Amino acid sequence: RIIILWDELWIGTLTQHQSEIIKRQQQIELEIERVNENVNLSVEEKKSIIIEKYKIIVKPILFILEQLYNITSIEPETPHEKLFQERYLKVIVEVMDKLKNPDNYQRPQDTFNLLKMLQNKFQQKSHRRSHSLKMQEISPVLANLRDTVISMPGLESPTRERIRITALSDHVSILPTKTKPKKLVFYGSDGQKYTYLFKGLEDLHLDERIMQFLSIANIMMAQIPDTSNCNLYSARHYSVIPLGPRSGLISWVDGTTPVFSLYKRWQQREATKSNTKQNSNSAVLRPSELFFNKLNPLLQENGVKNIENRKEWPLSVLKQVLSELMSETPSDLLAKELWCNSINAGNWWQIIKKYSYSVAVMSIIGYIIGLGDRHLDNMLIDLTSGEV
Repeated sequence: RIIILWDELWIGTLTQHQSEIIKRQQQIELEIERVNENVNLSVEEKKSIIIEKYKIIVKPILFILEQLYNITSIEPETPHEKLFQERYLKVIVEVMDKLKNPDNYQRPQDTFNLLKMLQNKFQQKSHRRSHSLKMQEISPVLANLRDTVISMPGLESPTRERIRITALSDHVSILPTKTKPKKLVFYGSDGQKYTYLFKGLEDLHLDERIMQFLSIANIMMAQIPDTSNCNLYSARHYSVIPLGPRSGLISWVDGTTPVFSLYKRWQQREATKSNTKQNSNSAVLRPSELFFNKLNPLLQENGVKNIENRKEWPLSVLKQVLSELMSETPSDLLAKELWCNSINAGNWWQIIKKYSYSVAVMSIIGYIIGLGDRHLDNMLIDLTSGEV
């Protein structure tokens, strides 16, 4: 039940189908205009045709909303689900009723605005909510687990003593990415804490196979002569434990930093300096906001009317936006971070060398297996060793 919470389900689904909803609204408006321009139809005939066309076009959207409603209107099993129903269920029902039977079929924008309002309400709550929850709120069953005989995931080894799960931390962190993975902390029978990322809506069997491939690659690369004794030719990996076809656990890699957080910290430092100089308090823009602030004016200059449709974005405009954003970001950002984490020149040289070898190894392995979805938030770097 904690793979994807009910509010996350609604936000994700509405966002996923946003372009289709806009397209269907425009289609309805176009059909209304065509029917109204037909002089051979009476007022009643026009009204009847418009209602019929409206119902046909809106039907797929209603089907999606009804499916979501059926999932989230059942008897709540957790305090979080109960709170969701108290806050949103009444509004959801009202929006669905208006979508089925609008007050004025001639003005579909009024009805679709209610749907946008619902989506905005979910998003505002999501932005206001802290990126952490209590396990007792989202899963009382897991919160009350004590001294189980369940083995700690990913630690099975014939050479080590079996470690069992004794409890789960009540603190659950939510990562602000697309699938909203949850960071869980398990307490082991050896007294240690074990952190995992609980991911949903993804089949982790492939990830598990990739980690096995990295292990085999390490065995093969260990045979390469290495006079430095630093194990330069190696791919750092972690445990992946699929729990089903669409969910699983990933061992949390300690001591690493997402490359995106380095960029974010630089942004915050620059904003602080700028605010101090100008005696202002401007907020740090997200990368998506920076991107669209540059993109939207250029799209308008190039006569692109439907900004929502990415297929209409000219390639030259995208290249220009990318070049401008790159020119505004220092090219030595990562190099300075590695330098600042070095204790002396010798250590810096070892870190840089390890970083170079690590990037080379991971790039070649990634190329061999066709690894995609590489962005700054899922590229981790260990600044103390240089490993990627």
